[in-house]
Amino acid sequence: MAFSFGNLNTYVDEQSFSLISKAVLNTDLMGKISVRAGLSAGTVAVNLMDGDFNVTARECSTFTPSGNINFSQVNIVIADKQMKMEVCPTQLRDYYMAQQMSPSAVAGGEELVFEEVMAEFYVKKIKEYNETYLMQGDGVNDGIEAQIKAGSTNIPAGAAAWTVGNAIDQALDIYDAVSEKVKDRNDIIMLVSPANYRTLTRALVAANLYHYNFTDGTETLYLPGTNCSVVKTSGLTGSDFVAAGPAEMIIAGVGLVDETSDAFGAFYVPAEDTVKIRAYWRLGVAVAQSDLFGHNNL
Repeated sequence: MAFSFGNLNTYVDEQSFSLISKAVLNTDLMGKISVRAGLSAGTVAVNLMDGDFNVTARECSTFTPSGNINFSQVNIVIADKQMKMEVCPTQLRDYYMAQQMSPSAVAGGEELVFEEVMAEFYVKKIKEYNETYLMQGDGVNDGIEAQIKAGSTNIPAGAAAWTVGNAIDQALDIYDAVSEKVKDRNDIIMLVSPANYRTLTRALVAANLYHYNFTDGTETLYLPGTNCSVVKTSGLTGSDFVAAGPAEMIIAGVGLVDETSDAFGAFYVPAEDTVKIRAYWRLGVAVAQSDLFGHNNL
């Protein structure tokens, strides 16, 4: 079983930008919302485009333009984030050995490279942090939940924590609270916690409203009778908050231009007999036209 700290340095140097890009972009939410890359730290104005056109009776020989394109902006606070840790090689070796001896590793007949195992562990932890940051913020910068609560009064009467008995009605009420201006769009999503996702799934199965293929867990769950897909996010773990609205109006901003602003690194220090891990990345989120969203305010 290979366990070389020299290989660790080489592997991480070669994969640094790829690893931090994976940690930032591969969260559950990032795959559903609008993402703008190449943003600097601080408050950044992101351009949005919309427009209206007027239809009139056809006529010859004249060209009278009618309608307009509207440009607006939404501010995103892009935060510079970092993670720095120092661990004992013995702890890493114990973890690596446990991975090597796991049933999946033995069954697959593949050797798990130590450098990859260690890097993937930290990438996973950064992804979990970023998912929570997008939804909850960090106490200084607001996340999606706080921005929707601050900007939307579209709250259905009788909003309550979900149970198997009420989850379908509660979800439909929140969908109904979405502004009529956008309800027919094809990008309406409902953000729920993992617990509420499971509760809704059980409720739909109990009501015989959910057909699923038990051999494939990758299907998209749509709220019956609507165009709304239900998105499970670990950023709402432990929360009863649920919101629905157009995914395009939730804009995440990232750096990911070069390795000076976003990078992942790990290196062994022989003199201290420690492995040092550090990561740098940029992340921010803004909800444009939050008044379009429906939510339960919980």
